[in-house]
Amino acid sequence: MGVVVLYGSSRRHGNSDKLADLLVEGLDADRIYLSDYNLQPITDYRHTEPGEYPEDDYHKLIDLVLEQDTIVFTTPIYWYGVSGVMKTFIDRWSQSLREDRPHFISKMSTKKAYVIAVGDDEPHLKGLPLIQQFQYIFDFTGTQFDGHIIGKGNEPESILEDAAALARVGELRKKIAPSA
Repeated sequence: MGVVVLYGSSRRHGNSDKLADLLVEGLDADRIYLSDYNLQPITDYRHTEPGEYPEDDYHKLIDLVLEQDTIVFTTPIYWYGVSGVMKTFIDRWSQSLREDRPHFISKMSTKKAYVIAVGDDEPHLKGLPLIQQFQYIFDFTGTQFDGHIIGKGNEPESILEDAAALARVGELRKKIAPSA
């Protein structure tokens, strides 16, 4: 079973990254730092003549994601939602739907997904709409939403003080890699 981690932070090794790293520690996981790639915003052609989509790294990224069985979406909670780069990546799924909807949906419907979100302003309450957003996204694509972690952290490595988030990492590790 292949695992891909999509890191949505604009800063490497932050608290959300730390939780994701703990989740996949020792596993053979592809690690994709979305901020390292050129991802342009989606151009909406739903009600106009189809045009050209941006020439960027989207196809490379989505191909890497579709090769794996498990996707871990990792994002800091920015202004009570996902990071901009994570949102841009997911928005671009509209392009995949337009280009080859049956293929994209059939591939996504075979995946298991997990979400890790870390914030500082009451994240266990105020991060719930972010989790619900992912639930709707996964419902639309037929992706199995297998679990999430909401952690509290702001200062570097302060997530390591969130005992509940760390315990949840252990629970989800058993689901992702039962023999690990």
